[in-house]
Parts: sequence; structure tokens; C-alpha cells
Amino acid sequence: MKKMVIILPRGESIKNFVYSGITDKLREEYKIIFYSIIPNIEIKEYLISKCDEFYELPEESSSNKYADELKKIVQLAHLYRLNCVTGNLKILKDDISSKKSIKNRAVRIFRRLIAKLYTSDGKILRLTNRYIKANFSNAEVLGFEKELKLIQPDIVFNTSHIHNLLSLDLMYAAKKLNLKTATFLFSWDNLTSQGRILPDYDFYFTWNKKIKDDLLNYYPNLSSKNIFVTGTPQFDFHFNEDYIMSKDELYKYLKLEPQKKIVLYSTGMSYYTPKEYVIVKDIQERLKKIDENLVLVVRIYAKDDNTEYYKLREETKDIVIPDHFWELNHLTPTIKDITLFNSLLNHCLVGINVASTVSLDLAVLDKPVINVAYNPPGENVYPNDYLKIYEFDHYKPIIESGAISLAKTPEELEVFIKKNALNPNFLRSERKALVSSFFGPILKEDKLLLFTDLFEKIIKTN
Repeated sequence: MKKMVIILPRGESIKNFVYSGITDKLREEYKIIFYSIIPNIEIKEYLISKCDEFYELPEESSSNKYADELKKIVQLAHLYRLNCVTGNLKILKDDISSKKSIKNRAVRIFRRLIAKLYTSDGKILRLTNRYIKANFSNAEVLGFEKELKLIQPDIVFNTSHIHNLLSLDLMYAAKKLNLKTATFLFSWDNLTSQGRILPDYDFYFTWNKKIKDDLLNYYPNLSSKNIFVTGTPQFDFHFNEDYIMSKDELYKYLKLEPQKKIVLYSTGMSYYTPKEYVIVKDIQERLKKIDENLVLVVRIYAKDDNTEYYKLREETKDIVIPDHFWELNHLTPTIKDITLFNSLLNHCLVGINVASTVSLDLAVLDKPVINVAYNPPGENVYPNDYLKIYEFDHYKPIIESGAISLAKTPEELEVFIKKNALNPNFLRSERKALVSSFFGPILKEDKLLLFTDLFEKIIKTN
């Protein structure tokens, strides 16, 4: 039986590929070897039951100063090469941060000068290869090299191309041994927001054709035949009744009266949306004027500091702010949390967020979406600007689709809430067109069979 090493470097990749049943399906055809982070003992035991061999990823990755410095220059050169809104914002933030000391500022200037010499595709590729090889003698890489020689896998599959810090040494070992490698592009914004893909892979799985095209544009050395459009397993949970509470169950859990209608606000990452809680407070005041049966339920972002939302929950009972149920060690969604999130999506009247993937979550369920495109009233959030977020390369087409109500003032947001509360069909045709253009038929395709077929094709490739 052929062997497949599957790397689970982050909790969300456990959700996408293990909770979803994809690895169970692959196990019918391959001997499955997991290399995984350990969120907790319970999840570790669960993962062990889902594979043939289990190895724990180390809590820290090895490195050397030369490789670390090369990586900083590679990433900066890549951002210059992209010249995109998201990347330029990251450059600006890092420039501001470097001004905290003369030494940091001098080092930053030096890195920028060197990086600007490597902005062509060929030079970035050569610098990237130099960086990868600079890690080949790291202690952890040598250890993984010995293990992989014993396992002799037919393919090494990294389930998240970007959240992979703890799996980098394993991937360098795979590269050193010239093993066949594949990865899943974790999110639709990562190509422009998370820097260069390090290391490179032989095969890639993408959400849609546009992401495939972007990948080819940003990495012209790749071959189109080695990039596959698969959709993403995370949306499949939205249609699985096993992960959705009934409306009565959800309302009982949230302690809501039956006549209440949920306006779901999903918070974002404070790196891009600082002081977002100020907007949440303002929305609640506006809901009171629109309809006394509208209730604001806030879905807090598990990966961020939610102190202000916990304070808000104590200050007012008008806003419902349920806990999230992520295992914060390695940011791992739990079945309980997946069920709560899916239930909120399925039973809300309208969803509000700031340029979030949740907009797509809502759209695939034909739920109206409002995006906040104004800064928190009375707050200085420089160098951030909520409106500029909608110029981010990955999100701009979503706004251009016309399927999302873009509120540029608090008053506009109030108008959009009224429109959606009175007319559930508002922008429905546009939402359907957006989902169709973004996902196509891949949204509902059986991911279990899809990934099994693709891996069979990849392994047969010379």
C-alpha cells in the first residue's frame, strides 16, 4: 500500500481535513502517517485513531542566523514584487515599528536596499532556493530526514501552506530528499497577505480558478497542470446537519425569545481593524431604533484579544456575545464551536463584518451581508483605514460583484440593516451570482472523492 505523510501544522487544518472526513477517505487507499501539532490530549488521541502512524511536530522550529536573515530579505523582496495594497500596508507597518530604535531602523534600511535588488522573478527564485538550502543542516531537519528515509512516503502533503512554522523543518527535509510534495492554499487572501510561500511545493490545491491564476501570476515558475481547483472543505460544514443546531436549540442556548431576529456581527483581526468594538456598540444603539426584535449577536474572533468584548458583555445585556470554543493551543476549532458558528450562520437574519471570509460563509447560505467601511467613530486608527481594506486585492472583486452592501458611514449601515430586515430578497440575485462566479460547481462537489482522485493522479505523475 502506498504511503502518504499528512502534515497538520495548525488547528484549522485538522478541521478541514480530519473533521471533514477527507483523511478517512484517503486512508482507504493509502497508509496514512500524521505529523501533527498537539492541541490537547483529547485531540491527540482522536488524531491517533485516524491514522496508521502518528508523529508529533516539535513545539519550536530550528533555525540559523544566516537562513533567518535570508528569509526576511526574501519576504521583503516578494512584497516589493507584488506591489499590492495588503503587502504595502505590511511594509509600512514594519517601517513604523523599526523606528523604535536607531539599530532597528538601520537594519530595516539595509534589508530594504538588498531586497530591492531581488525583485525580479528569477532573482527571487534564486534567493528562495538559497534560503531553503540554508536550512538543510539544521538539527531538526536532519532528524526529520532520518524519519522520512525510514517511512519512504510516496507523497508529503502539507494541509496549510502558510500556518506551517512548526512543520518547516519537516518540509525542508522532504525537499532535501526530493520527495513529492503538495500543499493546500489555506485561505483566499494568503497569497497577498502572508508573504511568499516557503518552501515551494510540487503540487497545489486552490479554492477557485482566480486563486490558481493569481498563483501562476505571482509564481511564474509553476506549471498550471500542477495546480488543482478543489474548493475548500471549510464551507462543507455549513450544509452538514450534523453541525447545525435547530433554531429552537440555538435560541435556547443564546437565551433568546422566539420572536427575536439575529443580526450577526463577526469581529476581525485587530491588526487590520483596531477598536472595532466601538462600531459594535454603535450598531446596537441603531438596532434599538429600527426594530425592538432585532438582537445583535457578536461572534468574537478566536485568534485575537477579546478583552473589550468581554467587558462589553458585562456592561450590557442587549448584546449577546457567546464564548467561542476553540482550543487556543494551536488555535484549534472544536466540534462544539463549529456547530455554534454554523448555527449562527444558518439562523441569522443578516450578517455584518469588516471584509471577512465570513461574507462568503453568509453568501453561500444566501444570507444578506453588510460590510463596515468606516473607521470607529471618534477613534484614530492610523495607519489602518477600514475603507482601504476594501482595496485589498483578494477582497476587491467581492465588493465589485454588487452582492455586498458596503456601508461607508454609520448612517448608511443603518439604512442597509433596514433594507435587509424588511426585504430578505435584497441583493439575492447578486449573492447567487457571486457564489457561482467564486466557486462554480466545486462548492457542492464531494471533497472526499475529489481529493482521493487528485492524489491518485499526482502520485502517478513522474
